[in-house]
Amino acid sequence: MLQLTENGGPLTRQTLADTVYETLLEAILSGKIASGAELNEVVLARELGVSRTPVHEAIAWLAADELIELSVHRARVKTMTAQEVTDLYDVRLLLESNAAERAATRIDTASLQQLRSDAEELAKTKDAADWPARAITFDLHFHDVVAEASGNARLRSEIQRYRILVRAFCRITGAQVKNLLHSFQEHLAILTALEQRDPKAARDAMTVHIERRVKVVLAEIYHREASHNSCLSVPPTAQRAPRLRSGTVK
Repeated sequence: MLQLTENGGPLTRQTLADTVYETLLEAILSGKIASGAELNEVVLARELGVSRTPVHEAIAWLAADELIELSVHRARVKTMTAQEVTDLYDVRLLLESNAAERAATRIDTASLQQLRSDAEELAKTKDAADWPARAITFDLHFHDVVAEASGNARLRSEIQRYRILVRAFCRITGAQVKNLLHSFQEHLAILTALEQRDPKAARDAMTVHIERRVKVVLAEIYHREASHNSCLSVPPTAQRAPRLRSGTVK
């Protein structure tokens, strides 16, 4: 049997290109690099103080993540239409409702107890100034725990991928506390179903959560344009929403 790595373990991408990728990803998802903006490898390399090679690799990975569109000698940040956003959330719904259903009979008691403890602590401090940031952190952790508890590594990986793709929209809608409060209540419904070990209830609660989140996104970001079936990028005011980084999202 071939052993291509020193210890037989999987390769990891611990390179300069990783750092560039993470930097550009955060800039795109926070709105620092606007939708529709053209990316120039030479300019980016100069600003980041690196050669063009890691920038080129990072842009290729972002294109694979469908956040950048590539054409001949040009890379442009993808401008997503309302229908494309709906399609992304549709896939999320298929993946995460299935994960919740599976997790109901697989999640361990310790994980459930920790989620409940975190949720109770969050519920007690809704008036705190840092509550929105902590609510988003809880959201990120909650969805990852459910995905992991599904017992399917590929399913978890795909869930993480699609959550990256919708992360910008979660940041925008998360700027309003009322949306975070509603989302938190939906998480509690999912958690209760998991604690009851009820697969159908867990699936239904996750479905309701994701369907409500996409409605918020479409109403707040595409409201005026969607009524005319226009295909626009996220408005500049939305792109300047506060950066609440914690990993992946809602």
